[in-house]
Amino acid sequence: MATGGTVPGFDGTTGGTEHGGRRTHIIQILRDAKEPLSVAEVADMVGVHINTARFHLESLVDAGLATREAEARQAPGRRRILYAGTLPNQTHERAQGYRLLAGILTTAIAAQYPDVGAQMYQIGTEWGRFLAAGTASDEIFDEDEIARRVVDKLDALWFAPQLFHDPSPHLLLHNCPFAQSAAQAPQIVCTLHAGMVNGSLQELHSHQRVTDLWPQEQPHCCRADLGSVGEPDQMGVRLHLAEAAD
Repeated sequence: MATGGTVPGFDGTTGGTEHGGRRTHIIQILRDAKEPLSVAEVADMVGVHINTARFHLESLVDAGLATREAEARQAPGRRRILYAGTLPNQTHERAQGYRLLAGILTTAIAAQYPDVGAQMYQIGTEWGRFLAAGTASDEIFDEDEIARRVVDKLDALWFAPQLFHDPSPHLLLHNCPFAQSAAQAPQIVCTLHAGMVNGSLQELHSHQRVTDLWPQEQPHCCRADLGSVGEPDQMGVRLHLAEAAD
């Protein structure tokens, strides 16, 4: 079950809305597709009802992040409506600059410090604590509220998260803002992200931590398994690169 808040009037493409993660996922699918996609195709790829997919697609069109066109064909019958991702706007162009910088720094760190994973985990933990500090207080939250706050933060950072409790607690991250850098050096980027989640959980006094991370277990989808506080706080997260997509 995905969790998140609601901000009336927001276009829902990133954090702070109940639809943010799902729409970020759809944007990624549209931009990666070689040809425009129908509502049914998007619904099947995302795993939602066709009416839900249509609702999200139309919202993205209204926000200028997707285009709508009728299928071009000569055969008789009703033509399908197809959707495609738009070219990046100014905001996304600025984001590309940060991604380029991240790629340069990641490459430099990997070349200089090939066994830097443990240090990156600790750095990520410190940043995670910092990110959660603005929402933390002396109050002790229950695990559901902690999960909501962490998922909201990940959503705001464009990870398009979903939290599941069955068959065991885990996060699915449908979008990585630094996917190219992560593919080149997962021991740096993925470990940093895992530390960031655990730092936020620690700051909010959760009894859960990310124990195992499976980068790109599915296309555009990483899985983070959650478990009780224990070994990962001292040893870091187990990174399963054998399951990553090529």
